[in-house]
Amino acid sequence: MSSQQDDLLASLQSSMRNALATFGPSSPQYLNIKYMVDEHMANAALRSLSLDPRKKDDLKGSNMS
Repeated sequence: MSSQQDDLLASLQSSMRNALATFGPSSPQYLNIKYMVDEHMANAALRSLSLDPRKKDDLKGSNMS
């Protein structure tokens, strides 16, 4: 993740903790922020995936040395 994405995640997590402490775990405020954190993490995971077979070969080659 880039520094900007890390900063966004840290901010969202802080907001989520605050909403949890203030409104509780079943509140719309907490659940909406939790959804944003989950979505951010899912998008980050998808960005790191590749279907390019050359990248898989590169990974295999780097593990063999």
